[in-house]
Amino acid sequence: MRVTQNMLSTQVIRNIQTNYRAMSKYQEQVSSGKAINRVSDDPVKSVQIMSHRSALMETEQFKRNAEDGLTWLETTDRSLDDLTQVMQKVRELTVQGSNGVNNKDSLETIAMELKALKGNIGDIANARLGDRYLFAGTATDTAPFENGEFVSKNGDSLSWNVGQGIYMKVNVNGSDIFNFQSGGLNLLETVGKIAGELESGNDPQQYLDHLDKQMSNLLAQRSIVGSNVNQLEMMVNRLDQTMLSTKSMLSKTEDADLAEIITNFTTQQTILNAALSSGAKAIQPTLVDFLR
Repeated sequence: MRVTQNMLSTQVIRNIQTNYRAMSKYQEQVSSGKAINRVSDDPVKSVQIMSHRSALMETEQFKRNAEDGLTWLETTDRSLDDLTQVMQKVRELTVQGSNGVNNKDSLETIAMELKALKGNIGDIANARLGDRYLFAGTATDTAPFENGEFVSKNGDSLSWNVGQGIYMKVNVNGSDIFNFQSGGLNLLETVGKIAGELESGNDPQQYLDHLDKQMSNLLAQRSIVGSNVNQLEMMVNRLDQTMLSTKSMLSKTEDADLAEIITNFTTQQTILNAALSSGAKAIQPTLVDFLR
């Protein structure tokens, strides 16, 4: 087949354009720091990159959930610690009122202190994280303690999704603490009974056993909270490791090897110059000048 001047010019132009496209690709890779900037660059690796990014976003959401759950549990534990201290004070006052050496005024003073502590228990029952009530089950927008009693009947669990198919309970059922019965009395009723006995000049020692049982229940609930805190802390650590691993795989798949790309760019530039030089000898100078 006879090669015409027009065919030769077309081939030279095509080769030069191919070289320009290759150089443009290398320039984009250097600029972005990514080896793959569009699906057409490498369809297989593009799918891998999208998969890694999706996995990373999911893991980041799981971590946010776990950290939110940790905040909830830690706030709950602080509230239960406050309640523990109140109950310890209630017990001390009960023992003090039972020692048989107090006069009527002293007993009334102790009774007043107990009533104040009962009010503190009510405040703790309505403890919140932000605008969400800690001990109201899933009805976190409704105060569980009203008019001197724990009224919430919502014992549903608040569970946070912290992994594929993994849900962690982050709340404590308020009724399991504030409505825990000993001798037919809940926590608030026990404190109220002790205060009433003291006001009447009676010995409240009979209620010490109830207080001890309610304290044991409180400590058991705190133990559950502590166990859940430990589990969530371990989950956050695992999620951190998963994120690091996923980021590493993503980096290996999409990040550009700048040293290699700059070498390729330089090589391509040499090829382009050679193409321009040989093309200048094969086609009219005016056309080559235009292409330059």
